[in-house]
Amino acid sequence: MTTALTRLRPPPGSREDSPATGSPDRPHSAHGDSILRSPILAAGLTALLLALAPGPFCSPAMAFEVPKDSKLDSALYKPSAELVRSLLNDEHIRSKIDHEGDLEVTFHGHDVPMDGWIVFDKMDDGSIWNLRFTAPVPDSEIADIDRNSLLRFANNWNRDEIAVKLYVDEDGALQTEHDLPTQFGLNPQEFLENGIRLYENALGRIVDALAEARGGGGSGSSSPDESPDSNSSTGGANGGEQPQKSTAPQDDEGSGI
Repeated sequence: MTTALTRLRPPPGSREDSPATGSPDRPHSAHGDSILRSPILAAGLTALLLALAPGPFCSPAMAFEVPKDSKLDSALYKPSAELVRSLLNDEHIRSKIDHEGDLEVTFHGHDVPMDGWIVFDKMDDGSIWNLRFTAPVPDSEIADIDRNSLLRFANNWNRDEIAVKLYVDEDGALQTEHDLPTQFGLNPQEFLENGIRLYENALGRIVDALAEARGGGGSGSSSPDESPDSNSSTGGANGGEQPQKSTAPQDDEGSGI
């Protein structure tokens, strides 16, 4: 055993006579240390390890099973003012692009014209994530209806309706609003059915309900002794801006919408 260990040791003078890097007669493999120290190889190995490693270095795959015949061949387009204006033209609805890039539109509630906008709500990168339909109800349609009755009317409408919402702004105007999300593309048929047609249909029903409220003495669809919730349907608290959705429970007058 001692003899075997002695043979593995270098001769006593070799450590003094040889360079620090080893004897020049020492054989080197073609795939030795110089290749392992290659920056290209090291970078390649690093990239491979990062690609195979789980966790934050790789994007998780969407792990859901698609039921048979569930995929639709629906056309999606990047939303833009030009595209929406073209779709409105097909419905014979006049519009023009304003200085902020939104669309000025003349909507109709039955035969009552309502000048409003389709506002393009955008993300930080400028992409459009939502189309906001908005228009004030003409003063002629809310004549002889006092502010409290108008608030009750808006609250009751918001309680019963899902899509189009109402609020009274700081100037006492009754504002209408409808959202159509488009973050992942705009389907033209979706825009027509659940965008412009749904919105104008609701405007017509609002006009009819206001006519009934005026005929009933301007009390809206609630009894005269009900008191409005001025925080739910009025825009006065936030300077007439778009109202924020509330998570408060609804009361009997439909507040909290």
